[in-house]
Amino acid sequence: MEERLEKVSLDDFELFYEVYGDGDTAILCLHGNSRSAKDFQFLANPNRKIISIHLFLHGYSTFDKKRVERGDVRTEEFNVLIELILQKENINSFHWLAFSQGGRFTFASFPFFAKKVDSLTLIAPDGLDDKNFYSWSQRQFLARRLFRYFLKHPSFLLKSVSFLVKIRVLHPKMNEFMEYYTSDKERFEMAYKTWSSFRNIRPSVESIKVAIEENSTPFKIIIGEHDRIITAKTARKFSKKIGKPNSVQTIPNGHNVFKPHIKPVLYEIMASIVSDSNINHFD
Repeated sequence: MEERLEKVSLDDFELFYEVYGDGDTAILCLHGNSRSAKDFQFLANPNRKIISIHLFLHGYSTFDKKRVERGDVRTEEFNVLIELILQKENINSFHWLAFSQGGRFTFASFPFFAKKVDSLTLIAPDGLDDKNFYSWSQRQFLARRLFRYFLKHPSFLLKSVSFLVKIRVLHPKMNEFMEYYTSDKERFEMAYKTWSSFRNIRPSVESIKVAIEENSTPFKIIIGEHDRIITAKTARKFSKKIGKPNSVQTIPNGHNVFKPHIKPVLYEIMASIVSDSNINHFD
């Protein structure tokens, strides 16, 4: 099966992507923070063409480091880069699949590409609520300074989160989540860079709703039953806002769904969505 690494460029932006296969059915994939484009390799088969993008600051995708503090990574530029990929790969229509932080980019760009999107599937997507603490704090100068302080003093952050869990302000799972990021310096720095850089990638609920309605786009949100980062409750609230109250499907997992025992479930969901009758089992 064909497998290759490609890139498109715009000014200082370089967006790399991996291609698996060369079938008639195209699936465009965006991974999550600190994840890899290879997360979606398991979907590959001879009848599909998987385009799995390296999210900015991951893999080989990059831009001028000054953009991290300026936060001037914007949807308009990302749209141009996606269009360049579609032209380069000769794709006229595609299924769109994204996980976590990749969901924020997908939600923001979907209205622009809606006429070409055969289906839209988001796995535990960021961007469901532009007014929650995570999104609000991204745009606050003092919050970004505080995050930079935590980079140098992660133990203080862990103690603070532990205290908030103890007084029941935060769910106990947040201890595990923060330990995951702070235990690896590179991963923790990546979290800051993406959190700061992407603060102006802001989805519009109304634009998403209109685009789905006008194009009758099949839409699904997949959420782990035990996910405390992107919860099923938040997903259902969003789905009602866009007029798709029955679009949420839960699976028996937490936030990280890319585990061996969960991949077959995702595979079957995507096989059903793209109506791939030739492949009805997990390879």
